[in-house]
Order: sequence, then C-alpha cells, then structure tokens
Amino acid sequence: MTQPFTPAVEQMEDTHYGITVCHIGEDGDMLALGHHSPRRALAAFNRHARVFVGVMNLEDSRGARIADWLGCIQERWAVFSSPDPSEGDDPDWLWAVDYSVAADTPGAVPIMLLQP
Repeated sequence: MTQPFTPAVEQMEDTHYGITVCHIGEDGDMLALGHHSPRRALAAFNRHARVFVGVMNLEDSRGARIADWLGCIQERWAVFSSPDPSEGDDPDWLWAVDYSVAADTPGAVPIMLLQP
C-alpha cells in the first residue's frame, strides 16, 4: 500500500457550500471531505447532484424529502491511497479509498459518506 494522503480539492469533483465532494463507485454513493452536520452534508450532496449530474435533486423528484435522505449519510474515517492494480484498482483512478477504518488508523481522515 502506498503512503496515505488526503486528496487535493483538484482531485475531487467540486466544492459546494465549503464542502468538497465527489461520486464514488457506480451506485450513486458520494463522499465529502471532513465531518459536517448531516443536514449541511446533505445540502452539498444535493447541490452536487444538481450541478454535476444535472438532476433536480438526489432523488430527481419533486417529492424528495430531507428526512428520507438524512439516514443515508454517515460520518466515517477513511484512508486514501494511490490506486493499486494488484488490488483490483483501475490504474487511471486518481486515488483509492477505504472508508471502513477506525479514527486511530494511520493516515485516516474524516469524511461524510452518502449511500442511497
């Protein structure tokens, strides 16, 4: 494993309301750097869905409700590293992330995770 690091803003997709965010995976999951209140993180994720993806909101529905999405947001710790093709990582990725680590893991940084 390469030396852990925190992605630079340029290595993420965008910053909304002071929160740097990006999509991860192919299921609509998003990641935000830092720990924030769930409502503030939701606002950043929702704005990212509008600006980056071009949908009305995370649900792409006028009937979307905040309460339905707050439970999809988790405060976690993550370790970012350079992609490792021997681990199945795509060598074109800017970074790989393990977001199931403990706070005291060397190189761990705070994140907010959206998993719809």
